[in-house]
Amino acid sequence: MIVKDSTVYASADAISLSGKKEPARDEIESCRILLVEDEPGDAHLIRSILCMARSVNFDITWVTTLAEARAQLHDSPPHDVLLLDLSLPDSSGLDTVHAGRQAADRLPLIVLTGRDDTDFALQTLTLGAQDYLVKGCFDTDSLVRAIRYAISRRRLEQRLAETGMHLQTLTNALPDIVCFKDGEGRWLEANDFTLRLFQLDNIHYRGRKSSELALYQKFYREAFIECEASDEAVWQARGIRHSEETIPRPDGSSLIFHITKVPLFHEDGRRKGLVVFGRDITAHKQVEARQRLAVRVFETTGEAIMVTDADANIVAVNPAFMRITGYTEQEIAGKNPRILASGRHDAFFYQSLWQSLHQSGEWVGEIWNKRKNGQIFPEWVTLSVVRDEAGSVTNYMAVFADLSEIRYAQETVELLAWNDTLTGLANRALFLKQLEQLLAHVRREGGFAEVLLINIDRFKNINEARGFAVGDALLKKVAERLSRILKPGQLLARLDSDEFAILLPELSACLEAAGREALALSETLRAVLHESIELEGEAVHFDVSIGIALLSEPLQETATDVLRQADMAMAKAKAKGGGNTVFFETAMGEGIKERFRLEGELRAAIGSNQLRLYLQPQVNAAGRQVGAEALVRWQHPERGLIPPDQFIPLAEATGLITALDRWVLAAVCRLLADLENEGAALSISVNISPRHFRQADFAENIKHLLAVNGVSPAHLILEVTEGLMIADMNDVVAKMTELTGLGVHFSMDDFGTGYSSLAYLKRLPIHELKIDKSFIQEATVDPSDAALVEVILSVAQHLNLRVVAEGVETQVQADFLNARGPIIHQGYLYGRPEPVESWRARLHSAETA
Repeated sequence: MIVKDSTVYASADAISLSGKKEPARDEIESCRILLVEDEPGDAHLIRSILCMARSVNFDITWVTTLAEARAQLHDSPPHDVLLLDLSLPDSSGLDTVHAGRQAADRLPLIVLTGRDDTDFALQTLTLGAQDYLVKGCFDTDSLVRAIRYAISRRRLEQRLAETGMHLQTLTNALPDIVCFKDGEGRWLEANDFTLRLFQLDNIHYRGRKSSELALYQKFYREAFIECEASDEAVWQARGIRHSEETIPRPDGSSLIFHITKVPLFHEDGRRKGLVVFGRDITAHKQVEARQRLAVRVFETTGEAIMVTDADANIVAVNPAFMRITGYTEQEIAGKNPRILASGRHDAFFYQSLWQSLHQSGEWVGEIWNKRKNGQIFPEWVTLSVVRDEAGSVTNYMAVFADLSEIRYAQETVELLAWNDTLTGLANRALFLKQLEQLLAHVRREGGFAEVLLINIDRFKNINEARGFAVGDALLKKVAERLSRILKPGQLLARLDSDEFAILLPELSACLEAAGREALALSETLRAVLHESIELEGEAVHFDVSIGIALLSEPLQETATDVLRQADMAMAKAKAKGGGNTVFFETAMGEGIKERFRLEGELRAAIGSNQLRLYLQPQVNAAGRQVGAEALVRWQHPERGLIPPDQFIPLAEATGLITALDRWVLAAVCRLLADLENEGAALSISVNISPRHFRQADFAENIKHLLAVNGVSPAHLILEVTEGLMIADMNDVVAKMTELTGLGVHFSMDDFGTGYSSLAYLKRLPIHELKIDKSFIQEATVDPSDAALVEVILSVAQHLNLRVVAEGVETQVQADFLNARGPIIHQGYLYGRPEPVESWRARLHSAETA
């Protein structure tokens, strides 16, 4: 291996300031070599190699120690090159390079070593070596070439030092990028500004390409690599090139430079060098940007801008001015602003305005002006004086807004803030505000008031079947009917989608009277809404669920609490099948509090080692375990083991199911890794929630878990349900295809219980179907369930899918399945879900049996 450092390698043709070739000064006819090598055989080999060179006469002095080398360098006539072995009796490694560099001063130093190591080679070059030769890996030509290059570089440095002193002084004084490169893109010289800019002050940069410097200065790695590509483009174009380049700074800022690159060529067309000059134009670009921004603001701002000269004659207006006043720029140019006067202000008003403007330099206030069409309008104006450096007035500027538009906008915002845009009813914010006021009234006066929450049953089905336009039309009709039957003072609001609320502010003397009034109104509402509504020529029938919350003194609840109580009652009414009215009871609130408390405990449990991994075996027809399904249990520190039917629905409803799924996946991947290491690998299925699957990072998380645990993807089966199919189908297919490409398998869980399986199955990369246990448990006694099982098996056979039957609890059921083909069994007949430790013990005992 030969690692070149910053030597100039273009034979001996140095780049002079005149741009002409100087071959005579670079010719090497004889060369004095100081060889430092303690191995006689290696020394003899090097001397033999050099003696074979025909073009150069080498005078070689051989020493075996670093101490002898120092003596030779001090006492003997000067040498041209130092060949230095790194393993000497009195020094070794990088210490030898450092010591040799000190002893030889600026003498070219070439390292000889038996260590073929690029990183080590770079370290020697950084310490000042000009080449790095691995023993046994070079011949006469390569060794002579390395010596020629080393000497040529030394001579070039001497000439540059002699002729470039004034140039260097000049370039170092410039606050610009100045850099010279040779014909192969190696840096020859750079001024102080360039070195500071790229933090190359303490790096041996000469003779290195930009891509090599990128190894030393990683912050500017991309800049160096792009620079090298740009250099090549300049040489290819064979002409001066100008460009603007943005250079980042370590403090997060950036500088913009105008870069000029001048390529130099030999008379025969060969590349000779490259001159790079860069001027910092950051401030200039910022000024340009501010000017563009000022022009853009002037042209696009919604406020009118008018500029006059010192005599108050209009010189410029913006588009907003023309839109507000009706005058074009040509019509208004050169006119006095009094052309806009409305006549509403007297002379004293304008005198005060000008006096204040000249005293403080600014006047702010409201003025009534007149448009071109004669319409008078109010405007809020800021008048400013513009002065030059001497303090003389050069311009006046007026910035004003049409207050008529602003006031209209304020009214519109006010309306939108308190009203529903679709129905025109009060919105949630106004309803809560009025409810809060009613609560305060009840606390002061006593008595009872009522809140009714109304929800249209199966409104989602109407939207999906008829479209959102029909759904919106239905909501408007409902709002109209409800408004007609309410008394003055009773507040009707649309809270959200198909949810309406009514506030009955009249205070009843007793609870029974308030309840009767609320119930009577709810029946009236249901009767009115039960009548069909005609939409697009078709009658629509529907019912509503109503929840009622009563307000009475003393009250501790807020308006939000009361609305939540009505919502709980309404949810219970819907749970009864819809078309019902339910009063809020305290027990409902307690149930919700318990649910919130359980949610908080579950959230903590996921991160505090309270979850337990359980597995249920899956066996083949012979009873041999071929897989397992992963399940999760919650080991509560106080309540003990909590079954999944008590916390999985809660996790689904609150969004914690994603964190729960990821915990199970992580635990399963660790288990699969252990099993593979033990030589007991088998497939494990994990049920994936649709909410989790829809997460943008779902596939990346799966790939990360497989990679960090070193697990074969083929052993992981992800179970998805048909509920996933109602999502973005393209996204579902893309994620599943990405993971199956790695080897992960997918299983369709509870197959046959939904509505979409057969429609979407052919589009999905599914490997397995799981027959729902409801079919299996009745298949031996119910011909319909038996037929369904056979249909599912037929589909699986034609699509070449594996089948897993859930809920196999009796031998009769197992025999029924085995008679119909190779089916994997899962159920209590073969094992209940058990902790992972017990399951592993049983698995190993079965293998050794």
